[in-house]
Amino acid sequence: MKRRFKIDIEYDGTNYCGWQRQTNGCSIQFAIEEALRPLNRNQQVTVIGSGRTDSGVHALNQVAHFDLETSLSTESIKNAINAKTPEDILIYECKEVDSSFHSRFSAVKRTYIYQVLEKPSAIYRHYSWLPPFGFDFSTLNKCARLVKGKHDFTSLCRSATESESKVCIIYKSEWTKKEKMLIYKIAGNRFLHSMVRMLVGCMMEVARGKYIITDFKKLLENKVGEMQVYTAPSKGLFLLKVEY
Repeated sequence: MKRRFKIDIEYDGTNYCGWQRQTNGCSIQFAIEEALRPLNRNQQVTVIGSGRTDSGVHALNQVAHFDLETSLSTESIKNAINAKTPEDILIYECKEVDSSFHSRFSAVKRTYIYQVLEKPSAIYRHYSWLPPFGFDFSTLNKCARLVKGKHDFTSLCRSATESESKVCIIYKSEWTKKEKMLIYKIAGNRFLHSMVRMLVGCMMEVARGKYIITDFKKLLENKVGEMQVYTAPSKGLFLLKVEY
């Protein structure tokens, strides 16, 4: 009898083409599925994530589930996966869950952070963006406040699915300062392809003085305006947590 397992995953996305399995590059999903093969008589085990992080994006707590016919304990499964995956992927918890649990569809809230450097850093350069221009911090938060609430993010995503709803509910959207770094935290019921990176990129364009806040507001409302969408680099983005 198959059992359903939920895993909590931390990964450095630098060397991966994203979460989703692809034919032309190594993905996080593929690496975990390959690690599970020996536990399933060398047959593929499909691992379903809470969402698909883009190429180069990191996760402090990605959640996924899979079904497996096994008598092994959750601790043994966790250790078996970690023994086969590279060091930049870590399963830090494995639990058996009810068959009704779904890592994507059961999730009610997802939180991301984006890290921006104010000064160069030898350590954080791989995990944050250092914009090549000056910007106003207070303007960033004025823009961030506009993001809260229910919006159609058609103008701020790269979703290939035409029929998919582009409406998301944003519960939190704010910038904070921490030492030499700015951190943008955003929480919502769901997110679209490249949406957070586009939001960060566009807020930065306003904060540097290239556009005004009204231009950003028009973009959120999908109204015709002057503002061009800029996508911030993937290396500064982290999936922070998924709530159920």
